[in-house]
Amino acid sequence: MQPDTPTRHNSGVVDHLVQAIEALIAEDQLAPGQRLPSERALAERLGTSRGSLREAIQRLSAQGRLSVGKRGSVIAAPVAEHWAQSTISTTLAPLLATDAGYARDVLETRMGLERQASYQAALRASPEDHDRIRRSFDAMQASHAGGDPMAEAEADAAFHLSIAQASHNAVLYAVMSSMFELLRASISDSLAKLYTVPDTREQLAEQHRRLMEAILAGDANSARDASDDHIGFIEATIRRVDEEQARVARASALHSSLHAQQEQRA
Repeated sequence: MQPDTPTRHNSGVVDHLVQAIEALIAEDQLAPGQRLPSERALAERLGTSRGSLREAIQRLSAQGRLSVGKRGSVIAAPVAEHWAQSTISTTLAPLLATDAGYARDVLETRMGLERQASYQAALRASPEDHDRIRRSFDAMQASHAGGDPMAEAEADAAFHLSIAQASHNAVLYAVMSSMFELLRASISDSLAKLYTVPDTREQLAEQHRRLMEAILAGDANSARDASDDHIGFIEATIRRVDEEQARVARASALHSSLHAQQEQRA
């Protein structure tokens, strides 16, 4: 195949190659820092010219999703995890601790990320991924008996990350992995509120089991629905707890105010 000269006329080809390279990274499960095949091998594998391939690589490099090293070696997503860790978790962690609104934002973000991860995991998970998800589920179930909220939160987060890993989407997994500390803190805060509601632990366990079983069965739509139902349940329950706590606080403040007025009139 003769090399072609990149022009605006082959932008559609380059767009396709950008998606193909990202799919290749996910398919080969290349971790941040690992090299892609050589330019020649990559061009043959993708069935394209080296000129178009170079343009696609340059575009991904400009977006920070690839890095071109010495002698043209291409490295998969070398800074994705560190970038997300420094710009997402580090920035939001202190805000999460002081404003409940950020916790709701995290849940909303989880809804989008985890529904996609669950859907793709059901389609793409390997037998090794299935084993990892089962082990994570069992560890999460065992953590409930330990009485350590942070251990429960960590096991819960690890279960959801095992699903993200099984999605074989390198970018999605890198983003969720980098948010692990934020995710764990959010889950810990959520569990502290959720467990004030009777039977919540049992409901969460059943939701996690339904999600796992849908993925293991390869039922992508059911896995996505199970993920949505799980996050939706958490969001709705926490909202009710917050509203009840606010109602109690208002009643207490009113009682204190009326009591103070009565004392002044006495």
